[in-house]
Amino acid sequence: MNYKIIMMSKFKLIIAISIFGFVWISLALIGCATTATNIKTAKKLSQVEKESSIVYGQIKWLEHGEEKNIGKKFLGMSVTPHLIKIEDKIRIIGEVSDGGQFVWSLEPGKYFIFKMQYQDPWSGNYFVVPKVAFDVPRNGKIYYIGMLKCEFEPKRNLIGMVSGGVEFSILDEDDIYISNFQERFSITANEIEKSLMIHDSRLPRAIETTKEFNLAVSIINALFLGL
Repeated sequence: MNYKIIMMSKFKLIIAISIFGFVWISLALIGCATTATNIKTAKKLSQVEKESSIVYGQIKWLEHGEEKNIGKKFLGMSVTPHLIKIEDKIRIIGEVSDGGQFVWSLEPGKYFIFKMQYQDPWSGNYFVVPKVAFDVPRNGKIYYIGMLKCEFEPKRNLIGMVSGGVEFSILDEDDIYISNFQERFSITANEIEKSLMIHDSRLPRAIETTKEFNLAVSIINALFLGL
């Protein structure tokens, strides 16, 4: 396979949340977040509003070097990215299909993947912080943003709690995914542009305070201005 590693980093903490705590936090987030539905057909793609663009890519999750199947099946594992659009603070939950692929309709702006929810039937719910951002420069376009590869080395204690490090890599596999996207949605290659995800270790682990959010904004703006 011919691919290019764009960025790599390691996040050393997975945050465990109790079941009751997770339910409370999830309900709070759902109340102030929208969902970026995963677009699966050419018909749905053609119905995207002109004010938005299409963003597509993939999340690949590995544990001890073995790729895990991301899906929504009962007793399966899932990975759900949480985004925020820094211009207006809109929070978005990104829907991911089986295999970790996603095709979202998003308005132009800069987006920060400020956390990802990880869930499997044995460990419950956890969050990891990839410190990744991407840009949607204009409306009416189709952008390939790359693959976010997550390599997890889990350790479980006697009661099933999980800890361990996650190494994040941003891969550019445009030779595979652009041709697959063309075939799947019946579009031409010149309709697709690249706007790859960027990692920066200076990005904050949380954005719940004004100080943390403003730090994220300043770093992301600098990244996409090439500073």
